[in-house]
Amino acid sequence: MENIKKFKMKRLFIGLMTLSLMFTSCDDFLEEYSTIGLSDGSLTDLVAMEALNAGAYNDLRNITAYEHVQSTYIVRDCEPRRNPNWIPFFKWTTAGIPGMFNRYQQCYQVFNKVNTVLNADIDNMYGTDAQRAAVRGDAYFLRAYALFYLNNWFTNPNGMSVPIVLTVLGTNDRVTRATSDEVKAQIESDIEAARTNLAISGGITSHAAATGMAARMYFYHKKYNLAYERANEVITSGGFSLEQNVADIYTKGSASSEVIFSVITDRTENTFGSAQIGFQNHQANDADGVSSLNLEGVLAGLRTADPSDKRFADLMTEGDNFIFTDGKYPNNDVDYIGLRLPEMYLTRAEANIMVNSTVTAADVADVNTVKNRAGASDTVAGTPGANDMLEIIFNERSKELYNETGDRFFNTLRLQRDIVDESGSGTVSYSSYRTLLYNLIPQTEVDIHNLTQ
Repeated sequence: MENIKKFKMKRLFIGLMTLSLMFTSCDDFLEEYSTIGLSDGSLTDLVAMEALNAGAYNDLRNITAYEHVQSTYIVRDCEPRRNPNWIPFFKWTTAGIPGMFNRYQQCYQVFNKVNTVLNADIDNMYGTDAQRAAVRGDAYFLRAYALFYLNNWFTNPNGMSVPIVLTVLGTNDRVTRATSDEVKAQIESDIEAARTNLAISGGITSHAAATGMAARMYFYHKKYNLAYERANEVITSGGFSLEQNVADIYTKGSASSEVIFSVITDRTENTFGSAQIGFQNHQANDADGVSSLNLEGVLAGLRTADPSDKRFADLMTEGDNFIFTDGKYPNNDVDYIGLRLPEMYLTRAEANIMVNSTVTAADVADVNTVKNRAGASDTVAGTPGANDMLEIIFNERSKELYNETGDRFFNTLRLQRDIVDESGSGTVSYSSYRTLLYNLIPQTEVDIHNLTQ
């Protein structure tokens, strides 16, 4: 199983704690002082490099904490019933995405760490070629992951994205915004560098994780030939298999046979993350939970059509006159599941259709593999036309990946589909919500760097 290994994280804990004493604390990624504050004399061995990567990996807990909930609320699969932090998601058609859940600065903290690694003289550090490759692979993976997150959430309607930062910034350094296309090119370069290095030796992450993430990145970037190739590589590697019971995925977390990439929850190190936010919001209790299924949304319609599907029957709970989507975050200690095998099947099928404008028996088999595990009643018969099959796959991704990563929103955005409005009975078109549904760069960063929103 190629997942994040706890023993490796523990091995790096002492090194990470030592290095953490040399970091300055700051809210902005570039203020009056250097945000990293590391002396060159401290960065002379691979243990220090591993510890920096481990610190960046730890930062993913914060970055991923809200994404699954934001995505669910934006497309209105679920609706927040209470709690002033979440109610603003009802108002995004006038106010945009609530700024309190902005992860911009956390991503640049990742860049500070991994850019220190990637700009260090690793070739002359004591260790094996495999150790050096693992360090580089982890750093490239983490930079690609954080930059992908930023590009997805912060690209504005004019196609401007975030600053690309490839070095450790000094006190007087300033940055400028890049276009989304420029950021995508950097993401793709980094994830392929991660694949190359992690193929030599896995580190905190793995070659399979980098390959699966590359499939997702190319898919969102509409480079479907490459998305197909990377997804196919993960599937045919034989390293992963579907769980028989869908509920087992979320109790096993990183140990699940179908999990390709995850962020391990270790509450002795960090009590904040997606497990806590997911559990608090989705738990099956009117008084304690925040959200419930929106009965007018896409997901509710799919549930009504096939209520015995295990993704509904086993992962949703009826009570207090609500339907709670609690099954994917059953407690505060579950791992954040960032990538699973079913996504690779659905990506491979859709990417193949997008490239060839036709449906093959292999595409149908991929989709039915996911449906059959869920006990769905609507398995695909024959070979539908391309448009019909793409609609089937969209619904299948909606059923399989709700409350995970940001797929429900970003897949909808990729296809420029309408979204349910606040009333629950109408829709908002892509052309309308595209001008609202992106995060703003924090004003402090705008002021420091003279950026435009």
